[in-house]
Amino acid sequence: MTIQAKTNHGISDIVTDAVATGANAAMRVPRLRNYILDRLLNKLEQSYDAQDADPDHRRFEKWFGRHLRPVIDRIIEERPVAARAVIRFLATWANDMRRRKKNRGKGVVTPTTVVIEPTARCNFNCPGCYAKSTGKGSDFPYEQLEQIVEEVIDMGVSLITLSGGEPFLREKEDRVITRLAEKFDSRGFLVYTNGALITEEIADRMAEVGNIFPAISVEGFEHETDARRGHGVYQHVRKVRHMLRERGLLSGFSATVTRENCESICTDEFLDMRIEEGDVFGWFFLMQPIGRSPRTDLMVTAEQRALLRRTVNRWRLEDRPIFLGDFWNDGPLVDGCIAGGRAYFHIYADGSVSPCVFSPIGCGNVCDIIRGDSEYTSLDELVQTNPVFEQYREEQRKIKDRARPCLLIDHPEAFRRVAQVDDCRPMKNMAEGYIDGEIADAIDQVAEEWRSTVPELEPIGPDSEDRAE
Repeated sequence: MTIQAKTNHGISDIVTDAVATGANAAMRVPRLRNYILDRLLNKLEQSYDAQDADPDHRRFEKWFGRHLRPVIDRIIEERPVAARAVIRFLATWANDMRRRKKNRGKGVVTPTTVVIEPTARCNFNCPGCYAKSTGKGSDFPYEQLEQIVEEVIDMGVSLITLSGGEPFLREKEDRVITRLAEKFDSRGFLVYTNGALITEEIADRMAEVGNIFPAISVEGFEHETDARRGHGVYQHVRKVRHMLRERGLLSGFSATVTRENCESICTDEFLDMRIEEGDVFGWFFLMQPIGRSPRTDLMVTAEQRALLRRTVNRWRLEDRPIFLGDFWNDGPLVDGCIAGGRAYFHIYADGSVSPCVFSPIGCGNVCDIIRGDSEYTSLDELVQTNPVFEQYREEQRKIKDRARPCLLIDHPEAFRRVAQVDDCRPMKNMAEGYIDGEIADAIDQVAEEWRSTVPELEPIGPDSEDRAE
């Protein structure tokens, strides 16, 4: 990190600390609390104007931001430990958005998050695992993780996302997650996890830092989760959620939507249960035919994807007190595909760098960069100039329909062009036939069915709100 960057970060952290400290003191006074939150949300809304020149995209961002208030109110009421970390993180996010706007004006790629695998190992062996994780695999040394996080923050990242493998294997072994969260305390750490390894001791350490947000996997209701993850898993992680809630920590869910569970996930009963069990946020991901023995017959139909889109939008309009992200259907909210470094990228546990956590390809290696054995002098340079990333972003620019944003399942021919670029290599989770074979044929069919469905979709976001009125 340059001296100027460190200076800028130092000033930004002082301001963020002041905001968070003042907000924390105000939490006990409702009128003052509301004033602080109004100011913070207004600052967040102004940061959209500072970052985005597209008025239509700004309209979606502001609409989405306004629907955050019920979630924040719930966090303050229920999660006192997490509340200060969340407010501090939102202030950091707003400051970083201005920084990203300045860099983008110079033509620099500025991601908002990065997905890092601290380990490729996992304590589970779930069928269809997109990462193809087993009990063996690569691990990042803590010191390298610290270097990587410091550099991506310099690149513009506000949210550090940890995946795997099972990240809490590393927390159990050498406290990787809480050490990172303590050192980079103005950032949020979103951790995708099966939840099974979170013990009372680990929960206590998380409570000391406050800025770790576990997203615990569910497959729907109890029988659906246990069918994939093992008997008794659902009840075990239910106790984990209660443990985190008791400590005032922020946690949520991650759901892989398939042809078999889509209808049950798209019910009020499912979301009510998630809120009742303590989830404050949730992410929906469409099943991707990669990883361990993927089944293309589990990919959602066009009608099911439309159902998920419609249901999540309705829940947002109803101001449900839970933050929801619909990774594929939220294209209009995030202005299309966010991968390729445009808003995020992915780092495998062996150091390989990938445009997207669901694209089973890699290029370059951050471990080689750290050792000085790479043609790239920094991770930033790799993301900015590597031909795979450049081609990925070039394909993104060709896509105008925000309801069909994805290179992987909406425009698979575009992804196949990326896969042909020099320095692009398949990773262990690329299944046979993904580029040219039975899986590729199935993806093409799904993409065509969705293309035919899009013109009939109901509007979402501010357009659906205007229609309701």
